[in-house]
Amino acid sequence: MNQIEQPSKTKSKLKGLGAIFKALNPLWFLLPALLILVFWIYYPFIKTIYYSFTQWNLMPDTSPVAVGINNYKLLLSLSDFRKALLNTLWYIIGMVPFSVIIPLILAIVTENLSNRAKNIYRALFFIPMIMPPVTVSTIWQWLFHPTNGLINHVLINLGIIDTGINFLNDEKTALLSIIVIAGWKMIGFSTLMFSAALTGIDKSYYEAAELDGSSKLRQTVTITLPLISPTVLFMMMLSILFTAQWTFAYINVLTQGGPGGATTNIYYLIYTYGMKSFNVGMSSAAAITFFILFGIISLIVTRINNRLEFYDN
Repeated sequence: MNQIEQPSKTKSKLKGLGAIFKALNPLWFLLPALLILVFWIYYPFIKTIYYSFTQWNLMPDTSPVAVGINNYKLLLSLSDFRKALLNTLWYIIGMVPFSVIIPLILAIVTENLSNRAKNIYRALFFIPMIMPPVTVSTIWQWLFHPTNGLINHVLINLGIIDTGINFLNDEKTALLSIIVIAGWKMIGFSTLMFSAALTGIDKSYYEAAELDGSSKLRQTVTITLPLISPTVLFMMMLSILFTAQWTFAYINVLTQGGPGGATTNIYYLIYTYGMKSFNVGMSSAAAITFFILFGIISLIVTRINNRLEFYDN
């Protein structure tokens, strides 16, 4: 009798284990992605939090020394930190026309073209986006050159200026120059996003509006903009949250944060503390501070988006 019961118990256990493994099947497929997230995102994030409460100079024979919240106190008292925050705000404001307004106009204007012409224009708009940042920086460095640059050459010939402007080494023009370079590169991506949103609009709305005698401008305001509002607000949120990241490469190549910190943003400040001054504690404290700050901004923008977005249901 016991010999008969034992195989039945074994079979029931195997069935139970089989059910468990079957239930865990989706997790096995997710496991590689989860491991990558843990290794490349969550683990570095936790280490950054730890280092923000320490003092360390990255030297091999040294170890991090706990300093409490001193890094945060010192960071908030530095003029470099406040200037980087202000510059980041100017970058965000300056990038909005290039990431939202100009691409939106380009997408709407080219929407009614033939498919072939539309594809050609979209490809031309997108070319700057796929160009390497170092290449883009080199091109614009020549364009902005105070003596041999094309822009100064044109302005002098038109009689607008008498002598060349040193765009990248003048505190009055350096930040604006970085905004123009980064914005020029972003136009193509944003235009494609808005063009994709426009293709999803039901054309019967425009046909009905034309029968009512609505002008193209009125159709744009009353039909197009409300129906693509989720995309517009999404691109606005990207512009707010990622402008500092988009401009970092051009700052690093062209101005190194100068002149006089005029182009330094939050990302370049973190890079300066960590990779130039080898102050890991300050760099980590700045990173965590900006993480919290942009997390709050992200929550606020998401709340606003949820109230303003309009979906055609």
